[in-house]
Amino acid sequence: MSDGDEDWVLSADMLRDYQDPGTPPGTLRPAEGESGPSRIIVTSYGADDSSVQETSDPASLDRLGDDGRVHWIHVIGLADVKVIEQLGASFLLHPLALEDVMTLGQRPKAEDYEDSLFAIFQYLSVTATRLRKTQIALFLGKDFVITFQPGGPDLLAPVRERIVKGRGRLRTKGACYLAYAVVDLVIDSTFPALEELGKELDDVEDAILENPDREDVERLQAVRRELLLLRQVLWAQREVVGRLAREEHDLMPDDVRIYYRDCYDHAVQAMEVSENFREMASGLLDIYLSSLSHRLNEVMRVLTIISTVFMPLSFLAGVYGMNFDTRHPLNMPELGWRYGYVSFWVVAIGMVSVMLWQFRRRGWI
Repeated sequence: MSDGDEDWVLSADMLRDYQDPGTPPGTLRPAEGESGPSRIIVTSYGADDSSVQETSDPASLDRLGDDGRVHWIHVIGLADVKVIEQLGASFLLHPLALEDVMTLGQRPKAEDYEDSLFAIFQYLSVTATRLRKTQIALFLGKDFVITFQPGGPDLLAPVRERIVKGRGRLRTKGACYLAYAVVDLVIDSTFPALEELGKELDDVEDAILENPDREDVERLQAVRRELLLLRQVLWAQREVVGRLAREEHDLMPDDVRIYYRDCYDHAVQAMEVSENFREMASGLLDIYLSSLSHRLNEVMRVLTIISTVFMPLSFLAGVYGMNFDTRHPLNMPELGWRYGYVSFWVVAIGMVSVMLWQFRRRGWI
């Protein structure tokens, strides 16, 4: 692949997925890259009990009644459009929000619908120094939370484990607090990703300071690209959490909103660390360019010293290489001396020694 092709790929990766131009609003299609059936994990809990069941039939969710418990429906896999449509019909989810669920790569955002809050976040992880974004969509209702993620491992399993084990306030704070726990998990996923990128930056910094080469620049450019994508997510994610923490809503009681404010602080901290890493990466690029310039200056200095040392020797060799009649007393009489050749080398070595002594005295070598 040529450099131009690689630049095109990097630019294309930064574009979010989108519907085909002219597609009617609310049209659902399988998410890009998704295949196979969807997993539906239903977690129902109250203050004293909890239950977890997995199903592949969304029609069974209609039996979830108003029993005073909180119901969390987590859907893994976004290839089955019928599952999404059935959930939308059962819980009166807006078609535009469902379209966003099925369109991966969305910018983090929050929407307020009549009976629910809808938000999209990006769960971040790093594999082999490449940033991976996994979209998490969330609906918050009066007594339910519905979350969606693409196929793969259950990213929200730690929250479910806390519910089953009865840890913390999850059992007593209602659906809004459950939504906070999900958002907090997604926001905190940023820090391990930042840690991995920071380690890579440290390795690149050590390599550049010791012996910079082209491979180090390629690694640095890869990290800079991931940090640019990270910034694209974190800025929007911070605004979403800030909006949830500030705006008043019937589904967002005051005693839970304070937890969203704490989550907002985490989002700001992650963004600040990301910005620091971007500045560090830019500084490392400047250091690399300075190192190349310094190395070139060192080479030029050595070559200049060598050229300067050999200039008088070339002059002497040129003079005594001329052809003159040695029989005339004024035409290089030293060519007939017995020690003329030895005298030439004594003078030449003496001149070189004096020049090198002067160079060292002046700090040039």
